[in-house]
Amino acid sequence: MKPQNAALWLGAIAETLAELDPDNAETYRANAADGIARIEALEAEVADMLAPVGDAGLVMYHDAYGYLATAFGLNILGTIALGDAAEPGAARLTAIRASLKDAGAVCVFPEVNHPDAYVALVSEVDDGLRVGAALDPAGVMLEPGADLYPTLMRGMAAAITDCVAGG
Repeated sequence: MKPQNAALWLGAIAETLAELDPDNAETYRANAADGIARIEALEAEVADMLAPVGDAGLVMYHDAYGYLATAFGLNILGTIALGDAAEPGAARLTAIRASLKDAGAVCVFPEVNHPDAYVALVSEVDDGLRVGAALDPAGVMLEPGADLYPTLMRGMAAAITDCVAGG
C-alpha cells in the first residue's frame, strides 16, 4: 500500500522481463516508466485526499496498514486483531478497548472478509469513536485489472477521510 514500493516493483519486473525477452525490452521499460508516472500522480492525489486526516487516531482491523501509514503520515493507534490469520480473542479485545479510552481514537475500521462484530465490541467503548466504511486492503471486492491499485488506494483514502470528517 506504499506507492513507492509499487513503483520499485514495477521497475524490477520490467527489468526482469527485459532480460528474459530482449526483443521487447524497450516496450517493457517504456510501459514501466508510464506506470511509474501514474503511480507518482496517484501518490500525490492520495496524499491530498488524506491531508485533512492529520494525526487523527485510527484503529484498523489488523496490521496490514503500516506501509500506508508510513507513506501518508497516518496515526494508527492499534489493531483489533494481531494479524490477518487469527481472529481476536477476549483478552485482545479487552486490551484494545482499554487502550482506546485514553488514546484519542477517532475512527475504527472494519474490513471486508472479517466479522463486523469485533468492530462493534471495540467501538462501544467510546461514544465518540466512529465506525468507518469497511476497508479492502487486498482489493478482493474490486474488479481485477489495470485500475485495481488506483481504485483500492482512492477507496481507502476516501473511507478514512470520510470517517475522520464525521461522514
